[in-house]
Amino acid sequence: MKKSLLVILTLMAVSLFVAAPALAHDGDACAHDVATVEALRDCVEHAIHHGHIGDAEVEQGLLDKLDAAQEAFDRGRNDVAVNVLMAFVNEVEAQAGKSILEPHASHLIEHAQIVIEALSE
Repeated sequence: MKKSLLVILTLMAVSLFVAAPALAHDGDACAHDVATVEALRDCVEHAIHHGHIGDAEVEQGLLDKLDAAQEAFDRGRNDVAVNVLMAFVNEVEAQAGKSILEPHASHLIEHAQIVIEALSE
């Protein structure tokens, strides 16, 4: 009996350590080596595809902001792109733990800040 309980507890502990990173990364499809709005959009699409953003209106709002930021960047208006990305960050912060799973919200914010920093140089 004690041996069975020990095996079950060990398996449970191992599953916690294995499952948690999978939730946060899902194959690491998010490219941080390229600090672009396009890479951030790919990251959001990845989160949507894996169900980490659970509200269609929030999903569309985030994608719309990234499209606007990309359009501003394409016009050479990095200042406008940065402002739109800051609005993106504000929306992600507001939805963290609600429509966006917390670890993924943190990840999207971190990724957006990388892009903002690159556009601000």
